Amino acid sequence: MNSDFARNFPRQLRFWAPHVPLNALPSFIIAISLFRVDKQSLGIFAMLAAIFIFILGLAAITSMVPDLNREGHPLARGLRAAVTFRAWVSGLSVGMLLISRSALMLVPDFWCGFIATGLSRQLMEALHVGSSPSPTSGFLPVMLTTVVEGVIIATGIAMLAFFLCLYFQSRERRKAFTSTGSPALPR
Repeated sequence: MNSDFARNFPRQLRFWAPHVPLNALPSFIIAISLFRVDKQSLGIFAMLAAIFIFILGLAAITSMVPDLNREGHPLARGLRAAVTFRAWVSGLSVGMLLISRSALMLVPDFWCGFIATGLSRQLMEALHVGSSPSPTSGFLPVMLTTVVEGVIIATGIAMLAFFLCLYFQSRERRKAFTSTGSPALPR
């Protein structure tokens, strides 16, 4: 753990606290409208607990990576751009879900949830955990499905951030190369 963790963690916590719930909102709407999680005793609590775990986990992970905590670093800029893109996707998805239920298949969270449901079911069967046959009922299955879906979405954000980091580094190198009086690199 780096020495700046205590200084970085509160800032990262403030960053992830609004972003994780916003990213989870389309999945939350799908779970309530399609699977009626709100009618289960602990369904909503399980989803909220998984969201809380993600907020703490992402804040801790990003606090430990020094480059993510330096303003202007390509990795930090890439992550912020990827999270902003995901926020736009979440906002548009919520709008689509509220306008028409038939738009469900166009929302990326539906497909992430579909995959997470299957993976959670297989994981629960492999570990012989839980008495519920469905990953959409009961505290542990709902929480596990929410965590798996969050991991899928976070992996997509991390991949996008990586490619954006490469793009930002390339752009900075091109600027540095042309600012020294060298001819511009071919595009």
